[in-house]
Amino acid sequence: MEELKTIKQVVKNTMSNDVRCRNSDKWLILETLRAMGFNIYIDYKQLKNMPSFESITRARRHVQNSEGLFLPTRETDNTRKTMTKEFKEVFA
Repeated sequence: MEELKTIKQVVKNTMSNDVRCRNSDKWLILETLRAMGFNIYIDYKQLKNMPSFESITRARRHVQNSEGLFLPTRETDNTRKTMTKEFKEVFA
């Protein structure tokens, strides 16, 4: 749960310091990861043509939940359920 609180604070700081992060989830993700100490290089010209991470994860959820294909391991499924509960507690 502390990790989610940390992420929330980093996102708030990132959005307060960079207007691009308020307007683009791609920028927000990239700059949040950088603020958390990750070295990520993405050609900014290509950034606008990349699919959003949200679109990718929504597609994965659809394939797994609606089509019942390529299901996660039980351990991953339990971790996701736990994270969902924690997310609701932190962001409710």
